[in-house]
Amino acid sequence: MDENPYAAPRVDLVEDRGPRQLRGWTPGNLRLLAWLSLVSAVGTLILTGLAVAAGATEDLLMTRLTDWLGVALTLLGCYLLIRLKLFAEARFSGEGLAAPVWAVIMVSLAIEGLDLLLGDASTQPGWPMLFYFGVVAVLGALTAWLGVRLLKVQNVYPAFRVMAWLDVVGGIMMATIVLMMLGLLPLIAANVAMVLVFFRAARELQAAS
Repeated sequence: MDENPYAAPRVDLVEDRGPRQLRGWTPGNLRLLAWLSLVSAVGTLILTGLAVAAGATEDLLMTRLTDWLGVALTLLGCYLLIRLKLFAEARFSGEGLAAPVWAVIMVSLAIEGLDLLLGDASTQPGWPMLFYFGVVAVLGALTAWLGVRLLKVQNVYPAFRVMAWLDVVGGIMMATIVLMMLGLLPLIAANVAMVLVFFRAARELQAAS
């Protein structure tokens, strides 16, 4: 029987937001972002160990190595944040991410600059130390804000949701200063969740091609 020409047209109630919207993305560059996220997570663990060792031994070479590794990881983290923002906007129509992402990036770079400028003064009692940890607290609050904005993105992968919650928890812990070191654990775990997000997107895009 022919369709009723007077019937209402049938349309999907939920718009397909599949990989067809990922214009300009390829499985290869998504996998690269996943591996870079893993490098960031492992590098942060190594950096933490080196920082503890440098503080215990007061070795100048190790301190310098820690400083420059910190700069490299911060730049990598900033790049990954930008790419995550672009991916969330393209794949999930994420909104409201620009402000927290750029705020986290600017404050992260400011902290690296303070590290190089203040040196040991950032860990010795006084106004420089108070100012330094104040900026760290701001970074924690901004990271939590970013996590909240990520939670508002709809129709995301489970790993994306986990990553957002870890950013919220880690950011709040960092903002307290007292729990700053413990706060690194959920933030490192958030990087691991980002690995899963990018690998999932790569598989999805590969299957659609």
